[in-house]
Amino acid sequence: MSDPHTIQSGQTAQAKAAHAGPEQDMSHVDAHGAVDLTAGTGAQQMEQDDAATVRIDVPLIAQSDEQGFNDVVSTSRTVPVVAVLWSPRTLNARAALDVLEGVAREYAGRFQLVEIDADASPSIVQAFQAQSLPTVVALVAGRPVPMFQGSALKEQITPVIDELLQVAQQMGVTGAVAVTARDTEKPTPEDHLPALAAEEAGDLEGAIAAWENAIEHNPRDEDAKAHLARVRIAARRSRPSSGDDRAAQADAAFEAGDQEGAFDLLLGIIAESRDPDQRENARVRLLDLFRVAGNTDAVRSARRRLSTLLLA
Repeated sequence: MSDPHTIQSGQTAQAKAAHAGPEQDMSHVDAHGAVDLTAGTGAQQMEQDDAATVRIDVPLIAQSDEQGFNDVVSTSRTVPVVAVLWSPRTLNARAALDVLEGVAREYAGRFQLVEIDADASPSIVQAFQAQSLPTVVALVAGRPVPMFQGSALKEQITPVIDELLQVAQQMGVTGAVAVTARDTEKPTPEDHLPALAAEEAGDLEGAIAAWENAIEHNPRDEDAKAHLARVRIAARRSRPSSGDDRAAQADAAFEAGDQEGAFDLLLGIIAESRDPDQRENARVRLLDLFRVAGNTDAVRSARRRLSTLLLA
């Protein structure tokens, strides 16, 4: 994975008309005028005056190709555009797009995200000299701003977006996409629908299988992992258990709001049991509780204790 903070001029987007198809004029994206984020922006980002911001009616997240690329360049004269070249043949391509789409929604129109299928747009791939996919390049006032290649985490992408917006502001590109609340809501992925339908029907075991299938197709789907953990807890709670079943007691304590008590019970099993299956069952249950609870102090403390036990 490329580090989004490492933006190398050798991988700068090139947009030469010589690489463009006969019907596609890309000459207005001039590689010699490429903006380099690594040069630094100097002053801190100024707050934009919402009342004065020009808002244009274009999709927040759009798809484009060689025929529509002139429209992308035109939009970039008002709103910064982040273009991602990707291929459905690339492993985890959909996951990479999901991360970028989530960032676009969070920024609520301060830039437009444009997705370009590299397989269907070879001239654009050549123009930007994309060496690997996905490749992410911004356009500001028609000029390319190299960003990064490869997949990246949200925490890595947002600082680069912030730098891009500073560059855009200095270049006078301070417009925004006109968005509604619906535009910024995260849509339900199609591969989540079978699991959610099974849950609604009360089929917890079917929901578990469906969530596991969604994760198998997209190992980076953290939402699916959180849903799976939640449904597994609910399924365990629906099964009869004896009063001295400490693992079941842990689920009950967690459901009652006693996170630390639940963690202590499961950590106790891992520390005391000599049965590998029992220890593994407790570990899996504990990880489910961690995922549902989130990144709390109690979770961080219990994770440290779990690591110590597993290494002992």
